[in-house]
Amino acid sequence: MLTWLILICLAVLACYAADRAWQRYVERDDLPLHDPEGYLEMMARMVELCHGDRARVDALIAQQRQRMGPQAAHAEVVRQAMQALLDPQSGAHP
Repeated sequence: MLTWLILICLAVLACYAADRAWQRYVERDDLPLHDPEGYLEMMARMVELCHGDRARVDALIAQQRQRMGPQAAHAEVVRQAMQALLDPQSGAHP
């Protein structure tokens, strides 16, 4: 009985150690964010332009997805949504 208790404690400690090691790895700042298309940065900028309204950004992306079709790449859909968001603003400011 005592052997099982020791084994369970060792298993819990091993899981805890593995979790801490993973957390330290994930928190590293030297790893670049994998965004070769740059659409994550564009989405963050779109949320800023919409004053934090993520639902509006998602609606713009869904509208462009519907217009372009399901075969379009997500990065291109986000680029077109960004263009649609910026077009009225560029016309308003000379």
